[in-house]
Amino acid sequence: MLSPRIEDYLEELFLLESTGRKVTVTDLADRLKITKGTVTATVQKLVELELVKHERYGNLHLTDAGRRRGMTVFHRHEGFRAFFHEMLGLDRDHSSEMACSMEHYVDAVTEERLYALLEYFRKARAEHQPWVDEIFLAIEKPVLLAPVPLTLCDSGSEGAILRITADEPLRKQLVKKGFVIGAEVKLLDNDDETFTCQLSHDTVNLPLNEAAAVWIQQPAK
Repeated sequence: MLSPRIEDYLEELFLLESTGRKVTVTDLADRLKITKGTVTATVQKLVELELVKHERYGNLHLTDAGRRRGMTVFHRHEGFRAFFHEMLGLDRDHSSEMACSMEHYVDAVTEERLYALLEYFRKARAEHQPWVDEIFLAIEKPVLLAPVPLTLCDSGSEGAILRITADEPLRKQLVKKGFVIGAEVKLLDNDDETFTCQLSHDTVNLPLNEAAAVWIQQPAK
């Protein structure tokens, strides 16, 4: 397993190497915007891992293993960047930043499916499939917020119960009080120990442990 930082070095070395130029520690430091001393220390580790060859006081060269790893990280970066930019409509800079965050944490199967999805989307867009425009319209609309437990809701929050995370004995108690999936509930007040809720026409007080098990889907504002 290589750290994300190590993979960043390999990706940048791969990109520099792909320009056909000879790569030095200074080049890599400029590219990564860090000091030459930091680069030198990390390059030594890459040499020990047999991912890089470093001529004494000279050029850096990726080994075959290092080159393959650098290309893999680069491909993943490009895949995520294209996904965020082409499919989600984010601007290029933001898409690239998001790709940098995620490129180190994806396995080969996920990568393959990401590429397959992108190619399917690109083909549909080239064919002017109507659902492509429908997707862009849909992602611009407000959506429901992710479900949250009542313990993280502000007073006045309301929504439908989406999930009950309690074990069976406590679940039965909540169901008996009317807290069932799909029921509408409003949090009237709380003092961190007792959560006062309006459920249908009833007012129900829940202790902290019960309120923590009730998750609601709040409507978008």
